[in-house]
Amino acid sequence: MKKAGIILLFLLVQISLPAQYTIQVKVDSMPTKKAFLFEYVGLNRNMVDSAKTSPDGSFSFTLPAAAHPGMYRIVVGPEQFWDIIFNREQIRMRTHFSAIIDSLKVMESKENQLLNAYMHFFLDIQRKGDLLQRLAGMYPTSDPFQQQVLRELQKVRASDPDKLTREIIEKNPDAYVSSFLKLELAPKVPAGINQKDELKYILDHFWDNVGFTDTDQMYNPGLVNKVRSFFGLFRRAYPPAIVEPEMMKGLDRLMKAAASNDVLTQFLLEDIAKWAEQADFDQFFGYLTEAYLSQATCTDSKKSGQFKELVEAYQKTAPGKQVPEIVIPRDPKGALILSEIPTRYILVVFWASWCPHCDEMLPKLKKVYEKYDRADLEVVAISVDSKKQEWEDAIKKNGFSWINYSELKGWDCSIAYDYGIRATPTMILIDKKRTVIAKPKNPEVLQQKLTELGVRTIK
Repeated sequence: MKKAGIILLFLLVQISLPAQYTIQVKVDSMPTKKAFLFEYVGLNRNMVDSAKTSPDGSFSFTLPAAAHPGMYRIVVGPEQFWDIIFNREQIRMRTHFSAIIDSLKVMESKENQLLNAYMHFFLDIQRKGDLLQRLAGMYPTSDPFQQQVLRELQKVRASDPDKLTREIIEKNPDAYVSSFLKLELAPKVPAGINQKDELKYILDHFWDNVGFTDTDQMYNPGLVNKVRSFFGLFRRAYPPAIVEPEMMKGLDRLMKAAASNDVLTQFLLEDIAKWAEQADFDQFFGYLTEAYLSQATCTDSKKSGQFKELVEAYQKTAPGKQVPEIVIPRDPKGALILSEIPTRYILVVFWASWCPHCDEMLPKLKKVYEKYDRADLEVVAISVDSKKQEWEDAIKKNGFSWINYSELKGWDCSIAYDYGIRATPTMILIDKKRTVIAKPKNPEVLQQKLTELGVRTIK
C-alpha cells in the first residue's frame, strides 16, 4: 500500500508539471505575418521560436518545461519589439502595433506584470521631465508660469527613481524580475561622504546586493551591463596614471564575489575578455589574461579552447615581447626585412579591404602617418585579403603610401598567425628591436603614445 501511495504521488507531480509553456500574444493592427522570440545570453540574442500571426494579430510561442528562466524579446516588426521575463509561467499579453510599450497589458504572468509596472514607471518619469523641460523653454524667464514649471521639473528630478524598484524587490524576493532589478540598483552612498569620494565608495560596494549563486542571471542583459558600468566608472573615479591598476583591483573583487559559481564566473570572464580586448586598456587586458584566463578551468571544452586561444594570441604581442620577423619579397630588389627598416618606430597594421572598421580607421591613420617624418615612424600594413584586385584597389583608392603587403591567403596568412591576430584592424607599435611598445586601438591613441615617446610631428 505504501509503495502504491509513492507511485500515485509521483504520477500526480508529473501530471501537475506542464510539458511546455505558452506565451500567448495579441497585437492589435499588426501588419506583419510573423513574430519571433529571442532569448538573451548576456547582451546577445538567439532566436528560439517563431510564429505565424492570425488576421486579428494573435500568435503564440511555446517553450519546453526545461526552458531556463530569463529575459526574452518578442519581435513583431523592424522597430516593434519588447522584452519579457519567462520564469516557468504561462504568459498572456496584449498590445497595439503602433505603441507597443504604452499599450502593453499583461493578463497572465506575475513576473511580467511587475516588469510592465517598472517600465511604465520609468517611462512616465522620463516623459514628464522631457515635457516640462520643453514647456519651460517656451516661456521667458520673467514669466511666473515658467518658474512654476521649473519647480515641477525640479520635483520630478528630485524624486527617488529607485523607490518602485526597491518595493518590487522587497515584496517579491523570489521573483526573477527582482534579481534582474537588483542589478539596476546602484549602491546607496551614506550621508557625510565627501563628493570626491562618492565614486570610490560606489566602486567598493558595487557588488554588495548582487547574488552570484543564480546562474540564470546570465540570461538577461543586466549583469553584463552592470559589469560594463563598473569598469567604466574607474576613469571617472581615478586619475589616468592609476586607472588600470585600480581596475585590476576591481576585477579581483568581482571575481572573488562570483567565485562560488563556476558557470557564472566563466560567463563573466568570457564577456570581460571580449570587452577588454577591444578597449584601450592593455595593462588591464594583460592582467586579465595572465591572472584569470590562463588559469581558468572550464567545464565547457569549447570555452576552454577559446580562452586558450585568447591567451596564446595575447602573449605573442604583449607589451615588452619581441614580435616575429617579417620578410616581404621585393623582386628584383630582394626582400624588405622588418627589423632593417631605418626608422625609430614601426606600426604594424593588420587590415582587409572588406573590413568596414578598417575602411573607417585607416584614412584617419593616414592623416596621422603624414604628420611624422619617416625617420621616426613607418607603417607596415599587412592585409588578410585573398583577392589581389580588391586589395590593390583599396590601396589605390585611399592613397596608402606606406609599406603594403599581402600573402593573398585570407586568414591563412602566416604573418597574421605568427602575430596571433584575431580581428581587423589591429595595430602594434614596435621599436627597432621589434619590441612591442603599445597596441593602440585607434589613430588618436597612437598619436598620444608617440607624443609620450617624444616623437615630434613635422606638420
